[in-house]
Amino acid sequence: MADGDAGGGAIREAANSAAALGANAMNDFRSDNVLGASPEIVEAIARANRGTMTSYGDDEITARVRDRCREIFETDLDVFPVITGTAGNALAIATLASAGDTVLCHNQAHIVLDELGAAEFFSGAKLVPIPGAEGQLHREDFVDASCLSITNATEAGTIYSPDEMRALCEGMKRVHVDGARFANALVAQNCKPADLSWRAGADILVLGATKNGGLTADLVILFNGELADAMKAHWHRGGHRPSKMRFLSAQLEAYLTDDLWLRNARRANGAAGRLARGLSSIDGVEFLQPVEANILFVRLPAPVPGYQFFDWPPFGEGAVRIVTGFSTTNEDVDALITAVASVAR
Repeated sequence: MADGDAGGGAIREAANSAAALGANAMNDFRSDNVLGASPEIVEAIARANRGTMTSYGDDEITARVRDRCREIFETDLDVFPVITGTAGNALAIATLASAGDTVLCHNQAHIVLDELGAAEFFSGAKLVPIPGAEGQLHREDFVDASCLSITNATEAGTIYSPDEMRALCEGMKRVHVDGARFANALVAQNCKPADLSWRAGADILVLGATKNGGLTADLVILFNGELADAMKAHWHRGGHRPSKMRFLSAQLEAYLTDDLWLRNARRANGAAGRLARGLSSIDGVEFLQPVEANILFVRLPAPVPGYQFFDWPPFGEGAVRIVTGFSTTNEDVDALITAVASVAR
């Protein structure tokens, strides 16, 4: 809409109102990936830069990450730091499935829409996408298979409960969990990490950090010890085992220390909840999915100048995705609510 059109005044009002609430308010809500890293994680990298350490993951920091994960998840396990979640998902699925196997997953899963066939490339298996309301799989929609991939929280911003996870895993030979926003799903339900992972039947969890205050590190957590040799081989052969592993592990150690990962997720979820409450009182705002973690899918009454969202065609014309993160402030949220209210008028 041009400035000379009937809505020009509303657009200018929205911009002025947002500025009045704080010139430094964040206006980029496209993804939690657009945010920086937690100071604790940046500081940990600087500490890891001192002195020398054994390479390829045999260092003391990686050992401490392994021990911390065993404490958090209340079981024996092994860990494999990676630079991206795409690498983690692909290597995990290659460990769980082989050429000729099928991997069931939701048709909106990240491994289907955003990872350019990485899981199939590394494993030789075939992804079989399954539709499901609210971005979720439903056990009655599929039969037992070689491998199942579950995303929690889902790409639709919804979450699976421990009971729902167990129902999905029942009868599956192998189960992979894409946990890019696992911390968000966890704190939303105030449940134990084990209950959303190995106790529910998962063999491997790819624990996200990058979207939740990390810099360049995610973590493959292997609960099934029988698969350790295969996972190590894929990790190294695929070129995802950096020689200076300590710089990945330092990020992950800081992430898991003093519950930083959970505190960050609570802030992100809290910001999404505050935003949902504020937008729900504005005429013309349509919610397209339940708001359960840190993602909102809405249809807004008009474009909101100065703000960045992702268009989301899977949910219909005019749908946008709004994502809050660990550093989203109340000021950021309130400025956006005011801007939307202004263009709605």
